Amino acid sequence: MNQQIKEELLRQAKLTFNVALCVSAASAMMTLFGVGLIYFNKVSEASLTAGGGALATMTSLNFAKQTKDELCEMIEEDED
Repeated sequence: MNQQIKEELLRQAKLTFNVALCVSAASAMMTLFGVGLIYFNKVSEASLTAGGGALATMTSLNFAKQTKDELCEMIEEDED
């Protein structure tokens, strides 16, 4: 039973990492699109797009880090 829990937690951590990676890639493209809008003098649209991209990146990476930390804590508790 304990091994199954570890395997499930590892599966969820991998899935979370993959989702965070995809969201980070999408938000990076949004940020680059915002930079492109700056070059076309669309400053208000550019700031909104770049800000949204940066916020999505930070949120997804923070979520992935939090999930990894929770997984590490569970493994450490199991070893004790």
